[in-house]
Amino acid sequence: MNRLQEIDHKHEQLRALLEARQADGIWLQRARNLFWMTAGADPTIPVDSEGGAYSILVTPDARTIFTNNIEATRLHAEDHLEDFGFRYREFAWHQPETPQGDGIISDMDANVEAEMQQLRWVLTEGEQNRLRALGRDAAVAIDKAARVIHEGVTEFEIASILDREVRKRGGVAVVNLIGTDERISKFRHPLPTDKQLARYAMLVVCMRRGGLIVSATRFAHIGPAPDELHDKMRAITAIDAAVMAASRPGRTLGEVFDDLLAAYDSHGVADQWQYHHQGGLGGYIARERIATPDDPTVLQAGQMCAWNPSLVGAKSEDTILINDNGFEIVTAHGVDWPTLEVNIDGQTVARPGILEI
Repeated sequence: MNRLQEIDHKHEQLRALLEARQADGIWLQRARNLFWMTAGADPTIPVDSEGGAYSILVTPDARTIFTNNIEATRLHAEDHLEDFGFRYREFAWHQPETPQGDGIISDMDANVEAEMQQLRWVLTEGEQNRLRALGRDAAVAIDKAARVIHEGVTEFEIASILDREVRKRGGVAVVNLIGTDERISKFRHPLPTDKQLARYAMLVVCMRRGGLIVSATRFAHIGPAPDELHDKMRAITAIDAAVMAASRPGRTLGEVFDDLLAAYDSHGVADQWQYHHQGGLGGYIARERIATPDDPTVLQAGQMCAWNPSLVGAKSEDTILINDNGFEIVTAHGVDWPTLEVNIDGQTVARPGILEI
C-alpha cells in the first residue's frame, strides 16, 4: 500500500462514517487526525497544539484543505498534498474561512473524535512500516543520549542531548523526562531540573514523527550499579514482559490488566501499580487509551501498545506492535545494550537492563 492508496483507504473509512451518521462532510481540525488523514504530513506549528495550522474537509467525493496564505506556500512547495488527491481552499490569514453547511460534523465534537480514534488505532500496512522505522530511530536516539552522560551533567543537559538526538532523526520529543539519583525513587514523572547527576539516571522519551508516537525508557549508572537496582530491574522487566505477552488480539485491555496485576503480585509488589498508570494503546497520541481494570476495549492485530510498569526506582517501557502471532518490540534496544531475558510460556522476551558506564 503506497501513500496515495493509504489516503484513499482512509477516505473510504470516512465515507462509511459519514453514511452511518447521515452527514455531508467531516471537518478534521485536530492535529492527530490531520497527521492520520495525510499519511504523515505535519500540520503543527506549536508542536503541542491540539489543532493544526490548517484543516481538512472530507466529503464523500472530495478532500479539501482549508489553509491561510501563510501555510499554503509551504504546503505547495514541500508537502505536495495535491499529488495525493487534496484540493485547496486558500484565504488571507486575517480573513479565515470555515466549511459551511448544517450537515458537516467536526472532530472537535467528543463523540465524533471517539469514532476517529477507533479508525486511528488500527494501523495500516504503511503506518506499521513507518512505526517500525520510527521505533528503531527512537531506540538509537535514547541509546546515544544515555551513553554520553557523566558525573556532574545536569538533567537539563541530558534532556537537551536526548532532544537533539530525536531531532536529528526527524522527530519531536513530545515527552522528555529525566530523573537522576534520588529523584527516580521520588517521582514517577520526573521533569528535568538543574540537578547534577551523581550515579543513576532515567531517560524517558515519547518520540513523534509523521504523527505516530513511540515510547521508551532506559536507565544508566556511572560505574557498577548496586545489586538492589539490578534486582528491581529484573523484577520490573519480568512484569513488563508478562504484559507484553498478554497483549494478544481478541483479548480485552481489562483481561490484559488482570495479567499485569498477577505479575506484580508474583514479584511481591502487588500495590505498585496504583502509583502510576500502566500504559495502554498508543498511536497518534502517546496513549490513545490508558488501560484500567475491567476495560472492555478489545485488542486487534495492527494496534500498538506502550506498557510502562514501574516500581520505586525502576521502570520498564517500550512500544510493541500487536500482530496475529503475538507482538514485536519496535523500540527494541541495541545488541550492545545490557539485556535481561525473560521466559514467558516458552517465549523469550528481551528487555533492557541498566547500562553501566
